[in-house]
Amino acid sequence: MSVLHPDMPSSVGDKARRGFRVTGLVFAGLGLLAILVPTVATFVVEQLVAWFLILWGIAGLLFASSFRSFSEWRLVAAGFVAVLLAGIAFVLMPGAGATILTGVLISVFLLEGVLSILLGLRLSGNLDSWRWIIFSGACSFALGMILLIAWTDAACWVIGFMVGLNFLSTGLSLLLLSRVKKI
Repeated sequence: MSVLHPDMPSSVGDKARRGFRVTGLVFAGLGLLAILVPTVATFVVEQLVAWFLILWGIAGLLFASSFRSFSEWRLVAAGFVAVLLAGIAFVLMPGAGATILTGVLISVFLLEGVLSILLGLRLSGNLDSWRWIIFSGACSFALGMILLIAWTDAACWVIGFMVGLNFLSTGLSLLLLSRVKKI
C-alpha cells in the first residue's frame, strides 16, 4: 500500500523512489560543487539571472508594442527597456551583477530579521514560543549585517554558496525520501 494513494501499485512507488534518488543525487552533487567553488556558482547564477532579464525585457517590449494604441505604452516599454539593459549590464559586467544580487539578498535578510523580531514581540502575549520567532529574526538580521559588513568581499561568493546550500539540502531531503518504504 502507498502513502500517496492506497490503490497505487507498488511499481509506481518504486519508480517514484528511483526518481527521488536520482534527482537527490543530482541536486546534492550540484550543491556540493557550488559550495566548493562558490565564485563559479555565483557567476553561473548571475549569468542565468542576466539572460532571464534579457529574455524578459525582449518579451516585454514585444508585449508593450502590441499596446501602441494606449498612451501609456511608452512607459511600459521604458520599464522593459530598463529590464533589458539590466540584463545586458549583468552579462557585460559580471561582478557588478553579483554585487547587486548580494545587495538584494542583504536587504531581504535585514528586512526579514526586523519584521520577524517585530512579529515575535507582537505575538509575545499570545504565543508561548514567540521567542523562537525573535531568534529566527535575530539570526536573519545578524546574517544580513555580517554580509553587509563584508559586502564587497562577499559579493563574489555568497550567492553561489547560498544556492549550493539550498541545492545540497534539497538533494539530501530527496535522498532521504527515496529511502521511505511506502511512497
